[in-house]
Amino acid sequence: MANSKSADTSDVFQELDVDRLEVNVIESLCFSCGKNGTTRLLLTRIPYYKELVISSFDCPHCNYKNNQLDPAIEIKPQGVRMSLKIENKEDLDRYVITTDYTSIQVLDLDFEIPPMSQRSQVTTVEGIIAKTITNLSEQKKVIDLTHPEIASKMEVVINGLIGIKNLTKPIPMMVFEDATGNIFVSNPVAPLADPRMQTEMFTRDSAQDEMIGLSVEQDTNNAQSIIKPLGTFNDSSVNNMNDEIVQFSDPCPNCQSICETNMKVTDIPYFKQVVIMATTCEECGYRTNEVKPGGGVEKQGLQITVKVSSPEDLNRDILKSETCCLRIPQLDFEAGALSLSGRFTTIEGLITSLYEQLKDTATAFYSGDSQSGGVIAKTEIFLEKLNNIKTCKMPVDIILIDPAGNSYVQSLTPPDLDPKLSIMRFDRTDEQNEELGINDMKVDGYE
Repeated sequence: MANSKSADTSDVFQELDVDRLEVNVIESLCFSCGKNGTTRLLLTRIPYYKELVISSFDCPHCNYKNNQLDPAIEIKPQGVRMSLKIENKEDLDRYVITTDYTSIQVLDLDFEIPPMSQRSQVTTVEGIIAKTITNLSEQKKVIDLTHPEIASKMEVVINGLIGIKNLTKPIPMMVFEDATGNIFVSNPVAPLADPRMQTEMFTRDSAQDEMIGLSVEQDTNNAQSIIKPLGTFNDSSVNNMNDEIVQFSDPCPNCQSICETNMKVTDIPYFKQVVIMATTCEECGYRTNEVKPGGGVEKQGLQITVKVSSPEDLNRDILKSETCCLRIPQLDFEAGALSLSGRFTTIEGLITSLYEQLKDTATAFYSGDSQSGGVIAKTEIFLEKLNNIKTCKMPVDIILIDPAGNSYVQSLTPPDLDPKLSIMRFDRTDEQNEELGINDMKVDGYE
């Protein structure tokens, strides 16, 4: 009987594969009438964003239906705040993906949709405004007779939202904030830099951690890392971790099963130590590779500009930290700190990664949408320019802007000055210190 039950379980919970785009059908309980209905699951990937599970439930007995969308990846280390200026119809047509923990603010109206007040959804900016107008109008009908003063304030907000929807209100600002870091607002001029939207990361407070289900006090039996070296662990290897690959046993960010992370410390000449980390989960197949600079945040931020015009320039080693923005002025392109993650590669490797990411995903998301033909055409032109950079037909400047000061580009003339490489240090702004979590650091009396 045990073997039969196990086989039935494996048949019900089929493996979701984002590359197959198959709908998985599961018989499940209806919470409305208590009889069995049908749940359909689809795992899909959205370009410039991430993987999602789209679920749809339908009960043939009571006709109850429910649709929802959930991110299929882990909670990010920091939250994300996106500030959008609405200037034209193109901004109203932007795709928006929210989670249960997304808050939406309209600053000009002093109005906010708080987190945990609505389910995850795929919609547009105009769709959010229209739905809010409908909901507020329905609530106003109820409140009109009992609380007329509140109803009059609601009328002001409703009229303001109608003005935004009709583009009669002067350039309002909408702010989308998500503590999990899993929100998405499309860029209509992708892959170019978005001229009307600013994206920033922020450090969650304890209340936000508790809201999204992150326990403040870690369970030492489950969450505490177990560290063990691969090989003999002796005093000399403790003093020189460059000779060791260290293995951590940690909960998988995807399925919470215990998985292994291999870590290696290595030195980059004329820079500093970096930590290379690779995680593989045998249970769910989750894999990730990361490069993190050794040491802490530098006293100043760093801006590195390298002129790329020859094969030698393409072969330069480059370390882009996870806090670093990438700019290519000749392409009017900018990749924020949230994209491309931290990596140690060559300039050619970085451009190749950018090319493959755009090629594999842009068409998949925008195909079939008549409004997205311009985005696809712009992406194809951009990909052609990236190829021209790789074949040295188009000289460009690669600019790394890292507030933490932990990025690096190899010099071809060490220790002499490299004529194609310029390095400038700068003082961070309060906003950059906030994103790095420096403002919340308490060092007085730490000893």
